[in-house]
Amino acid sequence: MSKATPNPVEATYGPKPGGSTAHSIPHPEPTSSSTYHIAGILVTVFGLKELPSDITDVAVLWLLHPRLQAQASMAPFGAHIIAEWNKQQKSSAGKKRKGLIAVSFDQRNHGTRLVSKIANEAWRSGNEHHALDMFSCYAGTAQDTSLLLDYLPGYIFPEASDPRRIVQNLVLGISLGGHAAWHVIMNDQRFSAAVITIGCPDYTRLMSDRARLSKRKTWTQSSPPGQDFLGSSDFPPALIEAIKRNDPVGIIWSLPGLKWRKDQEHLHTQLSEEERQILLPAMTSSFGNKRILNLSGGADKLVPYAHSKPFVDWLKTVSKKGEWFEGGGLVLEDIVFDGVGHEVPSTMVTEMVRFVKESLEDERASGFDTAPGGGASRLGSKI
Repeated sequence: MSKATPNPVEATYGPKPGGSTAHSIPHPEPTSSSTYHIAGILVTVFGLKELPSDITDVAVLWLLHPRLQAQASMAPFGAHIIAEWNKQQKSSAGKKRKGLIAVSFDQRNHGTRLVSKIANEAWRSGNEHHALDMFSCYAGTAQDTSLLLDYLPGYIFPEASDPRRIVQNLVLGISLGGHAAWHVIMNDQRFSAAVITIGCPDYTRLMSDRARLSKRKTWTQSSPPGQDFLGSSDFPPALIEAIKRNDPVGIIWSLPGLKWRKDQEHLHTQLSEEERQILLPAMTSSFGNKRILNLSGGADKLVPYAHSKPFVDWLKTVSKKGEWFEGGGLVLEDIVFDGVGHEVPSTMVTEMVRFVKESLEDERASGFDTAPGGGASRLGSKI
């Protein structure tokens, strides 16, 4: 892998069971795994054999791996979270139980789907199409996630007599997978919760700063620097249009009719009634009854929290008590870990496990009363 891009999950878990470890999280005992070929993609499903025989409602945790890694890097996360949930379910006497399985697959141009190594590299590593390659990769992975969900039940519960059904979907993505997780939770209403780890919802802001740091000519050869970057060969118009259709900031903040103020870096929170009416359908579709945990490293130089903060702060403001999207049912937790770089320490994993458990217990977002596949359908009365 690229020397400039460390593996963010390399030190999260210790060696496999039986080995010595200096890590704070011992490598979890492996859970059962089955591999399926779905839509041309090799898909691993964890935890099917551990589902209790009396379980009918099943939740799926979709695991999206970092750049330059493969689906195997997410196996410990799946095993750990499934084990913690199953342990809790055993002690929940008298309550209706829900099973949990996890799914992983290789992102586009990664692992078994690798076509071009250079396409996964950054500008500094010689990839002239870095901005295009990275966005199209994880935007495509988000689309793959939705596609696989369409067909997954037919592979794991193929018999009409099988009482088990998928009632809830959650996505957990790290780094590149975190970028993709933003797309999944906003673009597919069957997903009720997302754990976004060292990812970013604002691709334009992230890559503009990366172009500055990489001293790209498309950034440096304008006055002031960066003025002509958007729309240049490094960030072409086709990419800008794709971002407007798929990226979180693009979907919400690029809607026609919003009144941006002069020299404004992000959308204001004091919106007119006209602007609210423009935003409401998109906000409801993307965030209605969704739960999001955003985990960031305060010292992350590859995906700095500063590039996520404007949009995340805006979401927190418009959805808090007394604001116009309060009734949207959005639960957004934003945690920044001081001194943590582009990595996933044990403290982040603790928050992941907690949040997944709480999301599985939240019947409001569970999808129990929706169509097969699960997803939120009800909104608060105040919206």
